[in-house]
Amino acid sequence: MCSRTRLLLLILAAMIFAGTTVSGIRADNTYTVAVTIQGLPADLATPIYIDGQINGTLNGGATTIFTLSPSTNPPTHTITVQSYIFRQGDNSTRYFEADTSWTTDGPGSHVFSYTTQYLLTVRTSYSTASGGGWYNSGASTTATLTSTEVDEGQGIRNIFSGWGGDATGTQATSNSIVMNGPMTAVANWKTQFLLTVSSDPPNATGLTGAGWYDAGSQANFSAPAIVPATYNTRLKFGHWSGEYNGLSPNGLVLMDRPKSETANYGAQYLLTVELSPPSITSSYNETHAGWYDAGSNVQLGPAPSIINLSNVERLQFTGWAENNSESMSPSYMVTMNMPRVVALSYKTQYYVDVRSTYGSVTGGGWYDRGSTAIITATITSGTWPIPYVLSGWTVDPSTGNLTKTDSGWTLIVNGPYVVQAQWNVDYVPIMELFGGLGVSITAVAIAVAIAYRRGALNRGSRPLQQKAGQPMGGTMICSNCGNGVPKAATFCEKCGAPIVRQAPALPSADDRVYDYILKHEGTISLSEAATELAMPLEQLKEITDRLKKEGRLG
Repeated sequence: MCSRTRLLLLILAAMIFAGTTVSGIRADNTYTVAVTIQGLPADLATPIYIDGQINGTLNGGATTIFTLSPSTNPPTHTITVQSYIFRQGDNSTRYFEADTSWTTDGPGSHVFSYTTQYLLTVRTSYSTASGGGWYNSGASTTATLTSTEVDEGQGIRNIFSGWGGDATGTQATSNSIVMNGPMTAVANWKTQFLLTVSSDPPNATGLTGAGWYDAGSQANFSAPAIVPATYNTRLKFGHWSGEYNGLSPNGLVLMDRPKSETANYGAQYLLTVELSPPSITSSYNETHAGWYDAGSNVQLGPAPSIINLSNVERLQFTGWAENNSESMSPSYMVTMNMPRVVALSYKTQYYVDVRSTYGSVTGGGWYDRGSTAIITATITSGTWPIPYVLSGWTVDPSTGNLTKTDSGWTLIVNGPYVVQAQWNVDYVPIMELFGGLGVSITAVAIAVAIAYRRGALNRGSRPLQQKAGQPMGGTMICSNCGNGVPKAATFCEKCGAPIVRQAPALPSADDRVYDYILKHEGTISLSEAATELAMPLEQLKEITDRLKKEGRLG
């Protein structure tokens, strides 16, 4: 080998070692070309094709020399490599050469450069996804879902819950994925089941808990205990039917499939009891009024036959009434097939106290308000020689008016009354006995000596207590001897003491009630007294009780 040839070979070897390609023309008119493979790992090789015929393989990072002849027709030669190179058993990494052919007609060199690519795999159980494929090493990409909700029908759906694997994010498009190796983007889904909450009847409002729930979760649902319809009609919760059967308005169910719950309601109607007069409630309250299930039976009462408001005023039961139906029985049965209004009625009665020091009288007792009391009395009383003759009546309060009839006297009872018979001494028998006018003085003295018994405050035996100098009926009380004198008198006809009238001081509430009772000799109507004294009925009752405890009233 000549020194020149040896030099050329050394230069060529040096160039090949340095990663460059050289070519040259041989003495036989052939020429050489150098082919280099870059980008492939050294343990991987690509097949080399010259004019379509395989001509060995070339590993990554290696260079080879080919000797070509220009005598071919055409005189050009094409050298080709494989586009994709995979490592055996690895389908997620490849090496790609976009320009796989080089055509030459003379000496030269060519480098085939491979690019590393990684596979992005996108997985989803529902909907469809895009973004999967091969990407150059270091590139950034994303995975995208077509839909984040897939309805399977009949109360089942699937909801996208976020990206997993080598991807992140909760939106339909994932966060950026850097392809520095094979990557997998997994779309995570959760299954949801529909809970349907309804009512029977269907017009109930206020139901809660209906909607979609994750599979395996617990669903809370509820219904209102009462659903108003009108002021006197409503619905009352009874029970649940469906997957959950309970009597409580609140329920809990496991959502392992689509479920349906129905709140069952029953109709209720309002039973109203109207009291006439309203003052009945102070002594008796009908507790059976209220809401009842449709079709149920309710017994009202028994109502008391008599309600005593005081010892001279009371209420007497008159019956139950509903629309055109009336009942005099103390108890009344109502069927609640609709809202019902029942009236409980009483009538007011007053006591008329007919009194007399002598003889006998009739007509005392209880009377309905507005009715007429008939009062009778013997005309004369007593024994000879000093008989008594009925001279008239006093009525307390003075608003009462006695009317003489053929059978006696009548009184319109619009309140409690005390009717007192008034008697005079009949002097005629004693005058006839002693024969003349001179004995009249003796008769008068005898008459004065007869003790006068005053009427009782109530229907008992306690006498009426009266303050000195205060009017009692049509008289005044002498502060010196206690004798009754006419209102207009200036001197007591018994002891001769002057009648002193004191200017009335402004009375307290207790004194006003006390004076009122004295004025009416202890027989009053509480309701009328409360009206005339301008004070509540309860306050009037409290004061009368206090006066009794203090001993001021019997």
